[in-house]
Amino acid sequence: MSLATKSFEIFCGTGGVGKTTLATARALNLSQQGLRVLLITIDPAKRLKDILGLTSESVGEVTEVSLQGTKLDALLMSPEKTILRMAAQNKSPDLASNRIVQILSRPYGGMNEILSLIELQLRFESQRYDVIVLDTPPGAHFLDFLEGIGKIRSFFDQSFVEIFSYLGQKTAKAGKKVLGLGLINRIVSGGVKKLLGYLQSVTGAEFIDDFVEAVQIIYQSKDVFLKGLALQDRLKSRTQCNWFLVTSVEQGKAQEAIDLKGHASHFIHQDHFLVLNKCLEQELTEWFPGDPKLIKVKASLEGKERHLKGRLRDAFPTVLEFPEIISLSPVEHIQYLTQKWKTYAT
Repeated sequence: MSLATKSFEIFCGTGGVGKTTLATARALNLSQQGLRVLLITIDPAKRLKDILGLTSESVGEVTEVSLQGTKLDALLMSPEKTILRMAAQNKSPDLASNRIVQILSRPYGGMNEILSLIELQLRFESQRYDVIVLDTPPGAHFLDFLEGIGKIRSFFDQSFVEIFSYLGQKTAKAGKKVLGLGLINRIVSGGVKKLLGYLQSVTGAEFIDDFVEAVQIIYQSKDVFLKGLALQDRLKSRTQCNWFLVTSVEQGKAQEAIDLKGHASHFIHQDHFLVLNKCLEQELTEWFPGDPKLIKVKASLEGKERHLKGRLRDAFPTVLEFPEIISLSPVEHIQYLTQKWKTYAT
């Protein structure tokens, strides 16, 4: 088969199936074709950092790396660094200094997926790259990434627009920051007023002031957030994005892949790929055991893999197979997998 190269290549799947290694090998394969490639990971495990030999100082910054004599750019997502870039681009230093925004933009602060979408959009807009390869978080965290677009849309819906517009008018008239519950009480529903009143009793008025300020600041930067919505059409487009759902020949992994596809079916277009990793078919074909017990083991392994592949081919339009690699060296894994990707590009 011929695997067409597109502007975005998204790798997703459950944990422990080799998703990050396969994404890295794919990025290297594309770079070897002479394409300008950016490899991004938002996987909190940061396995890509170890594979590429990146330092802690490089987190959140695009770094040129060299693999097998081929250069490509890599970025380990940092929500804090994305906020700093947004603040600089919009000339809004308050976006980076507000303590509520700082809390939300920590790695597990709740905005990681939204900021990842924004970072992806910013890198696409730079026009520096032919292809952006994205290694998403494993399992349910990948679904959080997809839902990030919905979170952006919900946050900036019409009801919020009205509130933010009111805040903006009052701020302009007063010539200063709007503070506290006084203003909020006049513009939001009773349920929210009760919530904010409770928060003030627990955290103090200063927290509420910071909260109101954070809401204002985020809305003032809404254009950058809303640009993340533009990604939705691109990632759903068959002509602009390749989706690779990665799983492996292991007990239970097939069902996990099918379930994950079902949960993401409203987002991933139908022309996607299942990447089946750690296949043993080739090794088993070349194994000729003499011991009757080992002959039964071989037959059992072959039967299970055939059954699994048949099940997955019924559930996915295209299945790409990658073998189990018997090596402890990540470099050898990348090298072999890169060569395997070449066979699907011809």
